[in-house]
Parts: sequence; structure tokens; C-alpha cells
Amino acid sequence: MEMLAVAMRNLKRNRKRTLLTIIVVVVSTMGMTFGLSWIEGEKDLFLETGRRGTGDVRITALDYDLRSKSLDLESNISHSQAERAVGELSMEVVGTGRIRFGGLVYFGEESEKASGTGIEERDNEIIGFDRFIYEGEFLKKDDEILIGERVRRKLGLKLGDEVALLTATWNKSLYSLNYRVAGFYKMDNTRLNKSFYITLGGAQNLLDMEDRVTEYLIYSRGDEERIKEELTSSMGEEVLIKRWDEIGVNENFSKILPVVQGIFLILFSTLAGFSTSNTMLMVVFERRREIGILKALGMREGEIRRLFLLEGFLMGGTGSLLGVVIGGALAIYLGRVGVDFGDMLEAFTTELNIKGVISPRLTLTIVILSLSVGLFTSIVATLLAVAPEVRKEAAMNMRIE
Repeated sequence: MEMLAVAMRNLKRNRKRTLLTIIVVVVSTMGMTFGLSWIEGEKDLFLETGRRGTGDVRITALDYDLRSKSLDLESNISHSQAERAVGELSMEVVGTGRIRFGGLVYFGEESEKASGTGIEERDNEIIGFDRFIYEGEFLKKDDEILIGERVRRKLGLKLGDEVALLTATWNKSLYSLNYRVAGFYKMDNTRLNKSFYITLGGAQNLLDMEDRVTEYLIYSRGDEERIKEELTSSMGEEVLIKRWDEIGVNENFSKILPVVQGIFLILFSTLAGFSTSNTMLMVVFERRREIGILKALGMREGEIRRLFLLEGFLMGGTGSLLGVVIGGALAIYLGRVGVDFGDMLEAFTTELNIKGVISPRLTLTIVILSLSVGLFTSIVATLLAVAPEVRKEAAMNMRIE
């Protein structure tokens, strides 16, 4: 307690210097807390949304990655074979086949180019159509179609209207079928509203792809690597099997986000460390005579070192705590209201149902990490600043004002 009182008195001696150090630590810790919360929000937005769109594990043809952007139907796999392989897995999973294709939607004299997807009934829950269908209902028959908001506006459609789909089949022949509009949806990503959905059976009939799908998605409760290994063993090398974090944008963000988090940690840790170290160097320079007197009075080097470390701990602890509180409060607030980037994020991908809003998410791990880094850098910086002076002889310290 006596050493604490001495440390507090020393900090009060030069309030401006102490306040400046605390402010710099506050800024660095606040930036770290908010920055990591922002990255966590990006992770939720891109990775989790991407995971829902690609499944935990995806089965496709070997050349699917090269042909998928052009919606080339020649890149396909056997639906029944994929279902059998998934049914033989040693764990409980949910699998669904899909066909992605493009076409023209005709209504009267008007037409609109749009992307389409053939889906199974279980996709109603997987995609979450209950949230997006604002008029009508989910698909019940093979001759029904769900239309996106942008296509509806362009063609002036209403429930029950009959539209014609014109597309190229698997063997590149043009083919058209009529469908009754069962409902309209509005996705978070407005670019996905220029699309439509029909049943998988309807898509296979339209595209002449009996028992074929362009992708088969598997949703599980974890252990994606084990699922991938079992499927590879049973299906061989005739298909391409990938975990969700190996697919397109998911793979890129899985690699980038840890690097960005590391950069944030290094940047703000360095800022906090340098600010505290600079202040403590000034403190030690101004108090070298005091250090010499303390040593002459019999205070041991370890005690002097602990005194300065306590001062660094108090400044670092105060700054870190305030920084976490301010940065955390900002993250929580923006997490509730969201930061709207409009079409900028939606333009990043036309495949994921991503809305252009990032909501930072503060976690207990971020709080503990920010506090720990702030305290650690403050203590280390103080130790590095005071250690050389403490090792000098008392007479050398006292000769210098």
C-alpha cells in the first residue's frame, strides 16, 4: 500500500505528462477494441452468410470452379449418386441439390434477363424464404416460380400470372416452358432480386438434366473435414469436394481476416508501447537524481524497478480500461444500428445474400485481449525504459540533474 501511495504521488507530480500517456493508451486500446469488433462483424457478414450459401461441404464436378461464373450446365454431377454418398455418412447431415442457370423471363411483350436456381423443398428452411417472401408462398409444384423484386417491377407481374422461361438446355438447345407465379421475394442483397427460383424437378425438366445437379450442398453441425474425407473415400476423384472455407470468397476471407486481425493487434500494440515507453523515458530522465538518492538511502534495485512498473501499470491499466469502454460502447451502438455501405458491399458478390450493412460485434475475447495487450505493452515499455538507469551506480545518477 505504501508503494502504491508513492506511485500515485509520482503520477500526480506531472499531471499533463501522465494524462497524455493515458490518452494515447486510451486511443490505441479503443482503436484495437473497435477494430477487432469491426472485423468480427465482417466475419459474421461474409463468412457465415457465405457458409449458408455454399453449405458446410459442397460436391461439384471437377471443372465447376472454372465454369460456374458462366453458368455452364455441362459442369454437373449425378444427383442420386451424391444423395447415396451423403446418406452413407457416419454422422447426421442435411443435403440438398441445386441447379444454377440463366435465362430470359417473358411476360407478354416484355422480357428480363435473370439468373435462376432449381431448389429442393428443404431449401425453404435453409435459405430462409419465410423472411424474404413478402407476397405469395413457397414453391409447391414443378410448374411454379418465385420471382425476385427487380424482375417483378420490370415486368409488372402479380400473383398467379403465367410467365415463360427461355433458356439453353444441357446440350445447348433453346427451350421454353410456362410457369405460374407463386410468390415474390426481396433479398438483403438487392442484386439477388434480379433472379428467380423453381423446383429442382422443374429445372431438371426444363434443362433436360434428369438426375443431374450443378452442385450438392451439405449442412452439418461441424467436423467438415471428416465429412470431406468420407465423401472423397466413397465418391473417388470423379467429383470436386470442398469445405465451405475452401470455396471462392469464403476461402479468401478465411485467409485475409486473421491477417487483418494480426495487423490491428501489432499496430495498436506498438502505438501503446511506444507512447508509454516514450513517457517513461522522459520520467526516468527527469528523475535520475531521485533514483540515485533512493539507492543511496538503501532502496534496492528491485524495489525501484517495481515502483516504476507500478506507475506504468496504473497508467496502462487506466488507459486500457477507458479505451475498452469507449471502443466497446461504440462497437455495441454501431452493432445495433449498423453501418450502411449501400451497393458497395452488395457489388462485391452477386452470389451471396449479403446486405450492404456491417454490424460490429464486441465479444468477451476482444475485451480480454484488448485489456491484456494494453497492460502488457505498458508494463514492458516501462521495464525497458527504467532498467538501464536502475543498474547505474547511485553516484552516477546523482551527478546528473
